[in-house]
Amino acid sequence: MSILDEKIEKAKTITILGHMNADGDCIGSELGVYNYILNKYNDKKVKVYVLHPSQRFKYLNGFDKISEATNDAEPYDLAITVDVPTLERIEKELHSYLLTAKDVLVIDHHETNNLNYKDMITNKDAAATCEILYKLMDKDYIDKKVAECLYTGLATDTGVFRYSCTTPETLVIASELMKKGIDFTNILDEAIFLNNMNQRKAQAIAFENAKFLCKGKVIFSYVPKDDLDTLGLNKNDIDNIVVYLRETYNIKVAVFGYSIGHDIYKLSLRSNGDEYNVAEFALRHSGGGHIRAAGCTIKGKINDVIKIINDDMNEFFHFDK
Repeated sequence: MSILDEKIEKAKTITILGHMNADGDCIGSELGVYNYILNKYNDKKVKVYVLHPSQRFKYLNGFDKISEATNDAEPYDLAITVDVPTLERIEKELHSYLLTAKDVLVIDHHETNNLNYKDMITNKDAAATCEILYKLMDKDYIDKKVAECLYTGLATDTGVFRYSCTTPETLVIASELMKKGIDFTNILDEAIFLNNMNQRKAQAIAFENAKFLCKGKVIFSYVPKDDLDTLGLNKNDIDNIVVYLRETYNIKVAVFGYSIGHDIYKLSLRSNGDEYNVAEFALRHSGGGHIRAAGCTIKGKINDVIKIINDDMNEFFHFDK
């Protein structure tokens, strides 16, 4: 029996927590565990928390059960965090559910994980947290609903199995999940490829604003908040833009930013090689992530942000040599 099952068996009430701005691996992991518990332990009270979940993932079973309320007074017997590297990556409104839980299980694949709990299952070499979960779960209880969740996490965090984090084992697990009868084509369309026209307009604005920094080694762009408001979009609607920026010839690092407050920009970072560790760079700005995919926050007006990125990346990655 895995530690996941051991912890679930002992608990009567369980909460599942992920990181803010939840991506496919985060929501896939949360709902994967949720559906697994319903399948194997239907006597448990379990609640999934995601603030402002992206509608991209509404095809996953349990999406309509996600709670954004924060009024549960009683501590949970067990809090399971998935795909969460630091406490700061959980919304402050949800901190109490983790900090007051009688027991905690951490499951994650970020190399920058600095949580400090007795029971932590972390593996920076795993392609996704969903890959770790697959190994922890009793295979008899991974049905189509669970498989859809786990496949979503694998597909999104590997860039549809293109990124270097993809291993032969990742593909074997993906094939096992496909055997459950999932509609993998629809999953890829909904989670990654399909966009509405306003999202396409935002992408066009981003490419219009794109600038080459660090002697052409870095591409940076942003979409102003006024444009997002006009288009009726939020941060969940533009999360793939950095991927499109990365797919530019001769680029080593792509950076995409959007405003999260007055002169505060949230940045998504992607690199085209393990020698450009954007997770370590993000740590310089209170962020973190993976070698090739990370995020951080920089304060300043947009021109200040551009200068900081140019100067810091030149220094950190030695682009000026």
